[in-house]
Amino acid sequence: MTQENDMNARQLAGQLVMIRVPGTELYADMEKYLRDNHIRAICLFRQNMVDAAQLARFTTALRLAMGPNSLIALDQEGGAVVRTTWLPAPPAAMGLGATDDAVLCFAVGAAVARGVKALGFNWNFAPVLDINNNPNNPVIAERSFGADPRRATALALAWMDGSLSEGVACCVKHFPGHGDTHIDSHRDLPTVDKPLAALEALELAPFRTAAHAPAMMTAHIVYPALDPDRPATLSRRILTGLLREQWGYRGVVITDGLDMRAIAGHYGAGNAAVMALTAGADMVMALGTRETQQETLDALAGAIDSGQVT
Repeated sequence: MTQENDMNARQLAGQLVMIRVPGTELYADMEKYLRDNHIRAICLFRQNMVDAAQLARFTTALRLAMGPNSLIALDQEGGAVVRTTWLPAPPAAMGLGATDDAVLCFAVGAAVARGVKALGFNWNFAPVLDINNNPNNPVIAERSFGADPRRATALALAWMDGSLSEGVACCVKHFPGHGDTHIDSHRDLPTVDKPLAALEALELAPFRTAAHAPAMMTAHIVYPALDPDRPATLSRRILTGLLREQWGYRGVVITDGLDMRAIAGHYGAGNAAVMALTAGADMVMALGTRETQQETLDALAGAIDSGQVT
């Protein structure tokens, strides 16, 4: 391996990951880490935020370090899932679903986008397209627009269109559907063992309708009817065969956090990142520790250099 080839592989690896960072300001060692590893995408969480002035300074510093085309993301869904708590609190998807008002959903999506854009964000990991069809689901519930796939999809996509109208990219989630689980994929690997016809009628329907969305986030869930061997995040049958080839999806596919127990506990961070990209993902979320982020970057650089990831 030549030094030039190694650098090229590492530059590419850095642009295939989204990481999280500690703290509420960009310290010199983190700035060096971002530059050395050619990182271009960061997701911020509540622990990175103090107030509007601090956050605007932080995102400005991050963009200066990563470049003008960098991606700075957050999860600002509404309800319980908000990061910038001092902005006007957007309603949860369940509440919007109860109104059955697409015009209102568009307005809320636009308002959320204006708020986060003013703070330096250009990508919001919302809205949720999961169907709320399991009352024992520990992680979706109010994050869903409802149990009826047609209405929930229409409302979620109106919310998305509102955000896009204000210049903030969206990412619908969690493909192919996290609604009918009783296990939180942050804690373990769920399985949705339903016939294909049932999946097509419920879980898959919103995502197929949303095939024009700019980005989709994958679910760390096994769907035996689609692929009995691998969770969707790591499944070529699902990400390439179903999403890309059958549905013709041309947007960005990003994984959910590979530090979640559903993936890290079964496959390991670096190995999972390579598996996800070879399955058809465009970007992986390496949200763990500095050590697991480095493991991911090293694994991707090696896979790029060997031709496994192209």
